Amino acid sequence: MEFKIDEQTLNDLELFNQALDGKSIFSCFNTACSDGGKACIRKMLESPLTDVNKIRERAEAIRYLGQLPFFLDIRREELSFIEVYLQQEDVPQRSMYHLTSRAVKGWLKPDNDCYLRQRAVPYLGRLIRELGTFMDELSVGKVPEMIRDMQQRVKETLAREGMQYLMSQKKDSFWTRESLDLYFRGRELDGVRVILDTLYMLDSLRSLGTMAKDEGLTFPIFTGSERRVRIEGLYHLFLENPVKNDVLFDDRQHLCFLTGPNMAGKSTCMKAFGVAVYLAHCGLPVPAARMELSVFKGLFTTINLSDNLSLGYSHYYNEVARVKYIVEQVRDLQNVVVVFDELFRGTNVKDAYDASCAVIGGLARLKYGVFMISTHIVEVAEFLKPFPSVCFRFFEIDMTTGEPRYTYCLREGVSDERIGMYILKKAGVVDLIEAL
Repeated sequence: MEFKIDEQTLNDLELFNQALDGKSIFSCFNTACSDGGKACIRKMLESPLTDVNKIRERAEAIRYLGQLPFFLDIRREELSFIEVYLQQEDVPQRSMYHLTSRAVKGWLKPDNDCYLRQRAVPYLGRLIRELGTFMDELSVGKVPEMIRDMQQRVKETLAREGMQYLMSQKKDSFWTRESLDLYFRGRELDGVRVILDTLYMLDSLRSLGTMAKDEGLTFPIFTGSERRVRIEGLYHLFLENPVKNDVLFDDRQHLCFLTGPNMAGKSTCMKAFGVAVYLAHCGLPVPAARMELSVFKGLFTTINLSDNLSLGYSHYYNEVARVKYIVEQVRDLQNVVVVFDELFRGTNVKDAYDASCAVIGGLARLKYGVFMISTHIVEVAEFLKPFPSVCFRFFEIDMTTGEPRYTYCLREGVSDERIGMYILKKAGVVDLIEAL
């Protein structure tokens, strides 16, 4: 079954679109050497999984290759040259006359096509040999299943006639390159693609494994429980010196009611949580010390919702429409993760309170799904206290000196700290108005 996610969530979590500093989650993981490897990483990020076995297989392959003491020499420029060479339109013919006349013509008066063949064929030949040697050097008993499948595909490909012809060549020359082109772009083109696609996948998995090791990322553990997310030391990848926090959801408490003053860290925490859940379902390492979770069917966030002026919708109308859409997804998929940041901020306090109680109270009664919801309307907390399924967390600030000191630490309880007026005065807005 497909893991469901929508455009709003992709944008909220900045998975592919860049933040103000030019970063995206993809850019953080996009460390492969080859262009093909980078494309593989993007495809992984675009296609989260719900099959726990496939998730584990990918994670095991990433971990294995990241710890391997040796690896292939990935030559990006040569690979780019090979791809251009393979895209030539003049497919070589099998007739001896055509092959001989073309080779003689290239020898006497080399053209661009001949130059491409003469440069790319030895690159490709060396790559094929090196990949075959690398695969043979891997210990069969310890290799993850995903890598074993690659080994088998490479072995079967190298056993084909054209590849055996390549392996039998003892001397590299102009004439052998011309004859090998007959195989590489002719009868063995699909085999060449198997070799290149395998190399690109290995490059992507290796780079992800190296990143996980160098950055101290962790591989999530998937459990058999219906709904569980336990994260220790969670942080956001964009932060240089992050404060790490713990997050826990389970069958007993599946809704987190999050409070705290402006700029205390609520939105960043919610994004970090959503990103971790998403990465886990992609089989990728996550920015945390430890993570356990069950498999979910989808992820939906509402963090940066804007007005829809083209349709004449107000912010509040957009919020209502968004809530309706997500509730429909919860109804249809049931086992999903939902993140709401500042629910119903687009209307007056009374309507926001009533609407929040109705929506959050309803979600708190559900027997499925995990929900993280933040708000400035702390009065909603009193309404939610009788619900055993709700846990209360807040981001604290230290005001002992009269100046807010943000700790970015997640604590148990509810915060009624309000520093909106402090920020307004600190910015000089009040003094400016009074001086008018």
